[in-house]
Amino acid sequence: MIKGRHLYCFNPRKVRNQPSHRMNPLSHLKSNSPTLVADALLSSASWIPFTDPKAAYFEGMAQKINTAVMVSLCRRNGSVNLPEMADKVAGLGAATEEWLDMEYEISIQPEPEIREVARDLSKLREQNSDTGGQAAIKNEIARSYTCLMDSQMREALSPEYDFCFSQLTREDSHPAMVSIMEDLEYATTSGAVIRALLTCAMIFKRRAINARPQFWCLNEIGNIGAWPLAETLSTISAGFNIRTAYVVQSTRQLENLKRGASEVIPNSCGTAIYMGTRSTQQASLINRQLGRITLSYDDVATQARAQAAKTKAMHDMIFNDGDPIAAMMSVAHQEQLLGHQQKIARDLRTVDEVINESNDHAYVFMPGVLEKPFLSKVPKYWQRRDLAGQYLGDPFHAKPGTVEIATLWGQRHRKIITAEAPRQVADWPQYQETGLWSYVKGYRP
Repeated sequence: MIKGRHLYCFNPRKVRNQPSHRMNPLSHLKSNSPTLVADALLSSASWIPFTDPKAAYFEGMAQKINTAVMVSLCRRNGSVNLPEMADKVAGLGAATEEWLDMEYEISIQPEPEIREVARDLSKLREQNSDTGGQAAIKNEIARSYTCLMDSQMREALSPEYDFCFSQLTREDSHPAMVSIMEDLEYATTSGAVIRALLTCAMIFKRRAINARPQFWCLNEIGNIGAWPLAETLSTISAGFNIRTAYVVQSTRQLENLKRGASEVIPNSCGTAIYMGTRSTQQASLINRQLGRITLSYDDVATQARAQAAKTKAMHDMIFNDGDPIAAMMSVAHQEQLLGHQQKIARDLRTVDEVINESNDHAYVFMPGVLEKPFLSKVPKYWQRRDLAGQYLGDPFHAKPGTVEIATLWGQRHRKIITAEAPRQVADWPQYQETGLWSYVKGYRP
C-alpha cells in the first residue's frame, strides 16, 4: 500500500493482486540519440554478460552481434524492443529473406565496426557450421533470448507500453514507485530481463543527475546472474543521486554479479547491516570487522600473595621487633598489589556468538557516522504500532482478506477492505486496471 505515490509494477505473472504494467527495457535507445551505439553496447553487456574467461571470445562476439542488430533495428524503426530482437536473432545465420535483409541493414551502418559484423555474419552463414566457434557464438545469443519463449514475459515486454523509466526523471512527474516483481523460481531464466530493466533505469537517471533522488532496493540481487553494473552502481550511485540498498542472503552471493564484487560492494556502501547470519564464513567476517575488546579482571593469585605479605610485615614489626620503616614500606607496596588486575584481549563477538545471535538483532556498521559498530534490535514490522495500517497482508502467510497489526491491546487481525478507488486517485496507474483499492479497516488513507 503506497500512500501518495503512483505505483508501476513489472509483474509478468500477474499475481498477488498487483497491477501489471508493460515496460520496454530498451526504451532509452532512440535512432536520433548521439549515444545510441554506446548505449546499445552497454545494454548488450548486461544482456550477454561475461561469465567465464574461457568463453570471453564467444561472449564478446555475441555482444558485438547483438549490438549491431540492436542499432540497425533502432535506426530503421526509430526504436527497438526485446521481442523484436528475439525474433530477429532467431534467424541468425539462416539464408532467409528476413535475415538477409537484417544483414544488409547492418552492412550500411556508418560505423566501420558494425559493418564488419555484417561481413562476419556473411561468413558464418556461408560456412553454415553447427560446430566450433560459430556455433558457440550462435548458442550464446540464442541462450540469452531463451526467456522470450515465455509468453507471459513476452507480453509484458511488448507494446503498447504503460511506463518508461524516463518518467522518473521529469520535473513535473508525480512521485512514483517502480516494483520489478518476478517469482524467485524464475529468477535464473528471467535474470536477463531484470538486468535490462535496471540498466535502462540507470541510464535515464545518469542523464538527469539533478532530477528527484531515487532509492533502489535490490532485493535478492544475487539471483539475476552476472551484472557488472551492480558494482559500478555501488561506487558511483551517489554521483547519480541514487541511494542503493543491496539485500542478499550472504555477501558471497554478490560474486554472482561480478568476480570480486563481494569485497567492492560492501566497501563502497556507507552502511552495512548483518542479520540472521548462519554461515561460519560470513560470521568470521563479522567477527573480524567487530574487532577485539580489552577486558580487565582481578588477579586473584597476586592479590592473595599481597595480602599474606602485608599480614607478615605487620606481624614481624609488632611481634618480632622488625624495622617499622621497612615494615610500613612493605605494607604500602602490598596494598597496591591488592588492587592488581590483569588485562586480556577478547573478540567483541566470537564466531559462534555471531551465529547464535537472535534473529531480531542486527550488527550495524556506519563508518564516518558512528565511531563504533553497534548491535541493534530490529522488531518485526507487524509488531510495530507506528506501522499499523501501512501494509496489507503477506500473501504467503496471512489469512486471505486479513492482516496482523500491533494495537494498544496487543496483536490483532484486521480485515482488509477492498472498494472502488476514490475519484481523486482513480487515474493512478495502480488503480486503472481494476478501479479498486484496498486498505486496512480503521486505517483508510
